[in-house]
Amino acid sequence: MAVQLKSETSPLVTIVLLFAVTSVTMLVMYLGIPGTGFHGLRAGVHFDLEAGFEDARFMDNRIKCESAEALREVQNALVAIKSDYPIERVTVKLENYASGYKFAVRYVTYYAQRLNLGGEGKFFRRGAQVGDAELDREVKAKDDELDKAIRGALEKYFKAKGAQ
Repeated sequence: MAVQLKSETSPLVTIVLLFAVTSVTMLVMYLGIPGTGFHGLRAGVHFDLEAGFEDARFMDNRIKCESAEALREVQNALVAIKSDYPIERVTVKLENYASGYKFAVRYVTYYAQRLNLGGEGKFFRRGAQVGDAELDREVKAKDDELDKAIRGALEKYFKAKGAQ
């Protein structure tokens, strides 16, 4: 039984394949993958960060408020700002206290990301503040718009229920 050797692959083909794989990998790492949550390493403002806050509304605690009704108001307000807002990821929880209602809201908001090669701190920053004044300002403006809409919807809901 004789072993038959195939012809050797040209070194040029090997180099071209290595370059192609490296190039595609670098492009994916920098640009991300469209249609997924991976935005690559490039700086920018993106959507889809879980956020939330808790606050209270001082009012007559005998007024009956339901979390589901408040949630619908908040969802409508968010859709008015961003028509494709993922309202299924919004939650509103109301708790009745002696002095009024405490509410906890969870929602999806904007975030910034950037590569931090020359600065102090983390190599890759992602969140509400990344150390770039322009990105931080843009994220804050967009998040404040969502926050204002949520608080406005809750205030409208409480007033509709009879709160002063």
